[in-house]
Parts: sequence; C-alpha cells; structure tokens
Amino acid sequence: MKLKLIVGAMLAAVVLIATTPRGWAGPDPSNTRWYAQVKTMAEAEAIKPGAEIAMVCGKCGAVTTMVADKDRSFLHGFTCELCKDKFVVRQDSHGGSHADYVCEDDSGHRAQLLVKTK
Repeated sequence: MKLKLIVGAMLAAVVLIATTPRGWAGPDPSNTRWYAQVKTMAEAEAIKPGAEIAMVCGKCGAVTTMVADKDRSFLHGFTCELCKDKFVVRQDSHGGSHADYVCEDDSGHRAQLLVKTK
C-alpha cells in the first residue's frame, strides 16, 4: 500500500513538473540582436559610422564594445583596453589591404571584429 502511494506521488510530481510553463527572465529572445564576425575587408569597409561593433582581443580574450566612429579607426587597428596589446590591420606587399580582414599584433595574435546584426 505504501509503495503505491509513493509511486503515485512521484508520478504526480513528474507530471506537474513536465506541464508547468517555463518562465523567461530578461528581454524576449526573439528580439535579441547578435554579433556577427567580419571576415573580409569588404565587410569591414561596409560598416557605417554609428554601427555597434565589438573587438575580441586575440591575446587575452577581452571583448570591447564600441560604436564605429567617423574615421572608422577599426579599419586601421585596435588597442585592447584590458591587456593594452596593439593590433594593426595587415596589408599586402603592394600597400593594399588583404581580401580578408586580418588584425594582428607583433606576436601573431589576431583580434576579431564583430558587428551587431539587426
């Protein structure tokens, strides 16, 4: 008799847990914006002033968020706010930029440029 009561109570608890609606704290996830990695110079040059961007340090992993300025300084380089490592956008032997967006320091660490999507 006790065994039937225990099994019945456990089954009721499982059904109750399975049918309880889930709550979501914070903003609606369907309205959340994401950052997308910029892989080419054409994508980087298409970023307009005022766009929300982020740089991920290749040395310490810190993420720095910012707004693209009028000079579009992210096309030239980046200095990590945490470790103070300096990254520059590498150019080819003819003085032009690579087809890929490559922002690296003297040790070969690469920073990643991210742009906020709509």
